[in-house]
Amino acid sequence: MSILAKRVALVVLVVVAIVAAGCGRGYGGGGTPPPPKFSNASLVGQYAFSMSGTELCAGSNSFFTRAGTFTADGKGNIVSGLEDINVCNGVATLGFTGGTYFINPNGRGTLSLVNNTGTTNYSITLPSTTQGLIAQTDVDSTAGGSFQRQNSAAFSNPAIAGGYVFDFKGVDVTASVVSAASFVGRFDADGAGHISSGLFDSNIAGTLSGQQTFPAGAFYQVDTNGDGSAFGRGTAKIAGQGFAFYVVDATRLKFVGTSFPSAFAGDAVAQQNIAFNDASLSGSFAFLIGGSTSTGSIATAGRFTADGAGKITNVVADENNSGSVTLLPNGTITGSYAVDANQFGGGTLTWTDTKSGTFSFIFYLISPTQAVFQETDSNIVSDGTFSAQTTTPISATALAGDYAFSWSGAGTDAEDFVGQFSLTSSGNLTGKIDFNEFATGRQFFDIPLSGSITLGGDGTQANTATFNLQITPADTFQFTAYVVNQNTVFLVGVDTTRVLIGTMTRQP
Repeated sequence: MSILAKRVALVVLVVVAIVAAGCGRGYGGGGTPPPPKFSNASLVGQYAFSMSGTELCAGSNSFFTRAGTFTADGKGNIVSGLEDINVCNGVATLGFTGGTYFINPNGRGTLSLVNNTGTTNYSITLPSTTQGLIAQTDVDSTAGGSFQRQNSAAFSNPAIAGGYVFDFKGVDVTASVVSAASFVGRFDADGAGHISSGLFDSNIAGTLSGQQTFPAGAFYQVDTNGDGSAFGRGTAKIAGQGFAFYVVDATRLKFVGTSFPSAFAGDAVAQQNIAFNDASLSGSFAFLIGGSTSTGSIATAGRFTADGAGKITNVVADENNSGSVTLLPNGTITGSYAVDANQFGGGTLTWTDTKSGTFSFIFYLISPTQAVFQETDSNIVSDGTFSAQTTTPISATALAGDYAFSWSGAGTDAEDFVGQFSLTSSGNLTGKIDFNEFATGRQFFDIPLSGSITLGGDGTQANTATFNLQITPADTFQFTAYVVNQNTVFLVGVDTTRVLIGTMTRQP
């Protein structure tokens, strides 16, 4: 068997978190429904995307990644684009020769992209006209990710300047050994293609590197000629790994690994230019991380409070490790954190539950309100994000509205979901969902769903969410929901038969 077919059996849960889109209220039922908020005209211009998932390769499952850009004309046509793929038979850069899309009034839609190898198909949902959630819906491939509208004024080296924090997730292949892997860190870009002050932590199959400096040869280069120059494409070497990237704007770059047979995908986000210390982490935070363990998939969500002086309190969390669910607090929890003395925003965070044990993490602060987050416990490769949580109580009325959402994870195999629902002030929800069930080769479209979100206490702790899918046979998905703010909610599945993570983002 070639190395290509050995990137198998790893279902890597990827956190898809995008910026919330506005604070408008949704239709709560009764009276006359509001006018349509979305149409084909809502998707117009250039959009950069990235996603990762599972493909069928020589009869086996294989992890793959893709990132690129497409140009929508506002009338249902894809007129141009470019993508870099890292699949089981290698890496390639492919131009889009066409495609189509359709956007429903609720922001749900479909997208097809055509290149010289064929057509790929996707379900999408728009939280706003500048961004979307995406799930691949082909028989032999499933993947989940996001896309954002590009700003072509940032398609140059000088626009990419200052500090950036990154989170790359995927698989490392060394000497034919395939391992789940996570790289988190930060670097400074000088606006001329040079990188300095590069720091990273890797977790490869549970083996931790500790904080390392970038190996020699780190660089970035936005394409200045050929197809890439029109699409904001570039190449880079970061943390010793090769990448292609696509510029969203000066604050966000979308990466796909090109150091085949390893494969990674993720984003780099502009870091606030301050000297970070313990006082930089203060207040309440919600977090969402996902990945894999030696026995399967893992997903964790929760919240904690940092006191600005190294102490962690008020930890609440749900961890689903291959269907075994741990709820915190289970006993008494104590915790601490420390921001690195080098002031670049890295740090460590730990809490210990007297009954469930110790949970350890590292982070890199993007700002005092956001960070990338990587678990460092034995035999776990899991990462994601934490964000400052609202300081005011959340009521069902405040949370009511229309939401785009996505889930990614594993039951019997990889699954990716994308959809939209309306949530009333009484906590009831109705909507529709599309999803790709890789194990069976079945795709589901326009599936009605119903359910509820029930807030506990002031809404900033663990809340329950139930989604009933009207398929045959009917299926119910149970989640714990952690509210970041009125526009964004983190979801972690608590069913024992599958492991899912997801987000819901308010639509206007």
